[in-house]
This record gives sequence, C-alpha cells and structure tokens, in this order.
Amino acid sequence: MVDDVDATAAFYEAAFGLGTVFADPDGTFVVLGRGVWTPGPSTPSLTIEHWKKIEDFAEPGPANAFRVLPETTDVDALAAGANSALIPTTRPWGQRVAVVHDPNGVIVEIGAPIG
Repeated sequence: MVDDVDATAAFYEAAFGLGTVFADPDGTFVVLGRGVWTPGPSTPSLTIEHWKKIEDFAEPGPANAFRVLPETTDVDALAAGANSALIPTTRPWGQRVAVVHDPNGVIVEIGAPIG
C-alpha cells in the first residue's frame, strides 16, 4: 500500500520487467505481472494500492504496509470469526473477497478464484 500508485507501478515495471495486467479505472490500484495473466493460485502478481483510497476497509493501513491474498473457494467460511476489515463482498469483476487482520495487524485479503 503506497501513496503514489503510478510511481510505484513504474518502479516495479522498470526494475522487474513487469507489465500492467489490470488497472482499476479509478486509480485505486494496479496489478502487475508477466506475460499472459490468467487469474488463479499459480499466477504470481503484484498489486499496488493507494492506501488512502481504500474506502471499503474499516481501518486502512499506512503507506509502506503490505497485504497478501490467499485464494480459497469459500471466502465467507474462512473470514467468519476473524478480525474483519471488510466483510465478504463480491467485487465488480466477480471475485468474492473479504479482508481480515492477522495478529500483527497485517491486512490479509481472502479471495476466491476469478471465473
């Protein structure tokens, strides 16, 4: 999570040869990867988000924080009982997600495979 999504994305694109595979139209985040990107657990990617623009989160993290996105087929069950920052919801692109905090306050976004 960063203050300047565009500058950070440009750095990772230049430093690691990554390309934009998805960019949120409102500029909130971009997903970088290599080659043809197919959503799924075997597809490595890097998401860069503007921490102040994440309105869904009850408690957005500061810049220079990070979050991870483990995939599961049952987002609702995995999120139940956790310290929730975003209750399970379906994103406009069809992915079911929830956001919780681990014991250290790290934001963990749980997502179902897309498609």
